[in-house]
Amino acid sequence: MKFGPELLSRLMEHLCSQLHGCRGVGLSVWPDGALLSAVGVAEQLDQAQVDGACGPLVDASRDERQVTGEVGGCHVVAVPGSWGDGGPVVLTVYLDHEPHAEDLKAIEETEPLVATAAAVVEFCSGEVLRADQMVRMVQHRRYIEQAKGLLMASRLCTPGEAFELLVRASQHANAKLRDVAIALVLVVGGELEDNGDEVTLPPQIAYDTARRLWGALHV
Repeated sequence: MKFGPELLSRLMEHLCSQLHGCRGVGLSVWPDGALLSAVGVAEQLDQAQVDGACGPLVDASRDERQVTGEVGGCHVVAVPGSWGDGGPVVLTVYLDHEPHAEDLKAIEETEPLVATAAAVVEFCSGEVLRADQMVRMVQHRRYIEQAKGLLMASRLCTPGEAFELLVRASQHANAKLRDVAIALVLVVGGELEDNGDEVTLPPQIAYDTARRLWGALHV
């Protein structure tokens, strides 16, 4: 999609211009680690959080909620939005002051537009939005949520902790998060929900990873 990067960049610049003391705006995916777009300090600070697997960006992705904090001498607001194959797309806004009500309002008003643009850019083939890709995105998120539910029930942990378990297992095995989640649902439940026959079954390494993860919880 030729206009994709330019569209995201302009949205980032627009949001930055609307906020007094804004030092940068970024759009990243965690745990996949993709930096979709960034202006100002966001390029460096988003990447540092992704590489270090910690910070407001990571917390927002893991817990699927808005998170504020400090990174690199900046105050940051991290807001999770649409999902890609690699995890939630997180909007980060870096300010030279603690976020005020008007800052949060501007971010809240702009985030849906940014999230929609990111989803369109990520799931476009050429210049035509592929409906089958959007369907798979929704399916993958549903199976990740199911896998989180299994881990939460087994370990009595929070959604964020369950997501962290899936992320660590997938990263350790160098397997995709969605594949480990689908494999875990199949290993534990034996079948997928509606339209499961339309989902590409995960590779063997994902099944092996899911079995090890589930087994480790029941030692």
